[in-house]
Amino acid sequence: MKNMTREEKIILEIDTNPGIRFRELMKAMKITNGVMSYYIQKLEKSGSVKTERASGVLRLFSNTVKSSDIDIIKFLRISTPKKIMVVLLEEDLLTFKQITEKIQMSPSTTSFYLGKLLQAKILSISNISPKKYTLNHKQKVSNLIVLYHPSIVDSASDNLTDIFSAY
Repeated sequence: MKNMTREEKIILEIDTNPGIRFRELMKAMKITNGVMSYYIQKLEKSGSVKTERASGVLRLFSNTVKSSDIDIIKFLRISTPKKIMVVLLEEDLLTFKQITEKIQMSPSTTSFYLGKLLQAKILSISNISPKKYTLNHKQKVSNLIVLYHPSIVDSASDNLTDIFSAY
């Protein structure tokens, strides 16, 4: 790593942490805002990295990350949506109350993130009462967790570990 250029180090950090926020990357690399902006613009123009700007937040992705995976990766970087996805991998078709209890978050926080996950089409909800949530693309979510968040699998219950290995 000593002989790597600064650009190569930035690309490696982004490859290791897809969806990393600009400020997180600055902090991890110990580079100032202006210098980091210069490198990100340069890497973006060369096609070495993909960027996504939303609500004043710049997220960075490796150029190898599929566009269809970006939303899932973004939500896996946030604690509560990550918990929701893991719970729904472990046990499909859960009610709002069951999800809230399993992730141990307030109903308002759970509702907020369920709405975001539904909007991003990561989750679906049944039309029958009681409404139950399900995770779309379970295999893709499982693969992305194994690839980018292996600590979840390491600390998972035996049942969840079996689910990850099944996909």
